[in-house]
Amino acid sequence: MTKLYQLLFSSLILLATSTCYSQTKSIWTEADRKFLIDNLERTKLEIINQTKSLTSEQWAFKEDSTKWTIGQVLEHLGLYERIFAQEADIMLSSTPEPQLDSISLPDTSYINWMNDPSPHKAEWNAEPLGFMKGSDNLTFFLFGRNHIIDFIKNTTYDLKAHYTYRWGDEKRRSIHALMVVHFGHSDRHLKQIRKIKDNPKFPK
Repeated sequence: MTKLYQLLFSSLILLATSTCYSQTKSIWTEADRKFLIDNLERTKLEIINQTKSLTSEQWAFKEDSTKWTIGQVLEHLGLYERIFAQEADIMLSSTPEPQLDSISLPDTSYINWMNDPSPHKAEWNAEPLGFMKGSDNLTFFLFGRNHIIDFIKNTTYDLKAHYTYRWGDEKRRSIHALMVVHFGHSDRHLKQIRKIKDNPKFPK
């Protein structure tokens, strides 16, 4: 078989696969959509409630020199709104791989990972710089969160058929799973915010 025929054959196989997939029922269901929206909205509202009445001193309080302020926690969360939105956008342009759903980890595995109290190291691109002041950090977070919620509400993509590339043992992760990690990450840092506010030295 010549290279031209090989290329033509490969193109026909890809077209047939894509056509077959487009005619099948989406793996990602309306119940999955609701699950993500409910939890993304829930964590958004909890973050608003935990920070809406903070003073400038409270936003900037540090438990010690090695810890983040509440402002930095919100900046970190806001950065991840953009990082995960971009990651999802890139991978949604890839060829669907619905066959990977059968070997994907359950949602509970990601939620349990985020609930693990052991320290997590922030990636360099999610390290807060602390230059924003007070409630500007909340505004920064909400702009990104509302964008992601609107995307989840309106997307027609199958979020369990498009996969990201990851490091370590888990090589692939669906966009749906990415968003489960996302709201779990918010819950993790809500605990951090409450811990900062419970510090006896937290400004009154």
